[in-house]
Amino acid sequence: MLSHLDRILFPDRCEVIEIIPSQRYVYPIFKNGSSNLFLAAEVNNWRVKLNEQIRRLTDIDIVIRDPEERFISGVNTYVQLTIESNPDLDPTTVLWFAKNYLFLNKHYCPQFHWILHLSRYTNDDARLNFISMDDINSITSLYRPLNILPVTQDTRQQLTNLKNNEMYQRVDKVIFDCIGSSWTFKQLIQHIKIADSEAYKYVIDHAQKILNPTYVLS
Repeated sequence: MLSHLDRILFPDRCEVIEIIPSQRYVYPIFKNGSSNLFLAAEVNNWRVKLNEQIRRLTDIDIVIRDPEERFISGVNTYVQLTIESNPDLDPTTVLWFAKNYLFLNKHYCPQFHWILHLSRYTNDDARLNFISMDDINSITSLYRPLNILPVTQDTRQQLTNLKNNEMYQRVDKVIFDCIGSSWTFKQLIQHIKIADSEAYKYVIDHAQKILNPTYVLS
């Protein structure tokens, strides 16, 4: 993106939770059970690996959610949290910006963005193990309720099949279909390119072309 949003969506901090005593490592993604995972880490005194510590890990589990459901839930959360911290705003305006200026917040940015952020701190051979939302129950039964109202039918209708989000959803759909399998990040990129070349070109190849190596100063 090459904008200030990069510092919001790709901050200089990455966290992976170590599940003790199994030495299992889970990468928490917003709207994919991350609140429950962090609650379990607090209660059980699980360690959290940060940034360069992640580079030593060989296997990382990543919970993946149905892309459209996650997007709708994420925007709903973003709208309500924004209104809570900025009471002068109205939900209709905040929702309009969320729909028309993708992506303003980590709650609903693509899961691919989250995985891309993780890849900045993993070694090239690290295996990313994609697991489903149901698999969270095998990690923790703890649940942290959030003060977020359910998605209204009107909001759901506005966010379903949103045209400018189509290609991002398609990339996430390829990743969603990887549940139950393991990939290195490079293998995942190649898989996305083969599985949906149009979405790959729109989301990934376009970003690479913006930062053409020819223009990067050493």
